[in-house]
Amino acid sequence: MWRVDKGVVVVESVYFDDVEVGYVEDGDDVPVDAAEMVAYAIENDPWPIHTDEAAASASPFGEVIASFGYVVSLFFRAVHKLQINQRSQAAFLGALEWRVQFRGPVRGGDTLHVRCTVTGARLSSKGDRGVVTTQNELVNQHGETVVIIDVVSLNLTRPSQ
Repeated sequence: MWRVDKGVVVVESVYFDDVEVGYVEDGDDVPVDAAEMVAYAIENDPWPIHTDEAAASASPFGEVIASFGYVVSLFFRAVHKLQINQRSQAAFLGALEWRVQFRGPVRGGDTLHVRCTVTGARLSSKGDRGVVTTQNELVNQHGETVVIIDVVSLNLTRPSQ
């Protein structure tokens, strides 16, 4: 994944062959902006629990909470900054499946970060690509995992030299 060339560390692209089950990477903090969260919901998911303070205050959450679409946008902001994703862009062919678990609400003013763990890797039947499974936990400032997104993706194997 890296090498030294003439005294300089060179980061190489990550292919399926380089992926290690058990690898864990924590991302940077991503703030949950309350105004952006509500504006997203008004435009895309206008349920009262996401847009209306009075209606949401009567809910079990007691306040407006983020819609899943907005949470996904925060997930993308965070996950695309991870080194494993930055370095695997040349090999990434696409996501095959997402499995989502909602563990708790995301609220305006929260701070989230993503913790990505490689949980599986196997060659595909074609042999020039592999299937990688990652568990992506969105963790809030209290250390609570609020959403888990398991992603199954298809990645190229390292080209023959």
